[in-house]
Amino acid sequence: MNEKTNTLARRWFDEVWNQRRRETIFSLVAPSCLGHHEGEETKGPEEVVAMRDRLLGMLPDLQVAIEDVISDEDDAVVRWRFTGTHTGAAGPLQPTGRAVSFAGMTWLKFREGRIVEGWDNWNQAALLQQLQAPV
Repeated sequence: MNEKTNTLARRWFDEVWNQRRRETIFSLVAPSCLGHHEGEETKGPEEVVAMRDRLLGMLPDLQVAIEDVISDEDDAVVRWRFTGTHTGAAGPLQPTGRAVSFAGMTWLKFREGRIVEGWDNWNQAALLQQLQAPV
């Protein structure tokens, strides 16, 4: 495990998601960073901010728990769990007020202390099932 890379990955999740620090996105995301997310790609920090704001609009109390991190000199793979309450609209889904929990993994590639590429894979089906299940 590489302690520096591990620390950067943990900082990403804690500051960007749990602490809602927008400035951390600009500090950690390289201008040409390419993000591969479920259903979309982002390029650069501004698009990451927009993607994050859409998710926080749907789940304003969202929190992430890091379950594990594996890292080497330039890469970190993070296994995580997001939890939150669906109180904001998301496309055709109107707020349900339901508590949700979904798991995923993120692979972050670092160069000179900044994220240059990242891949997110998470269980969208589990989230949709929780939001669309009969009451």
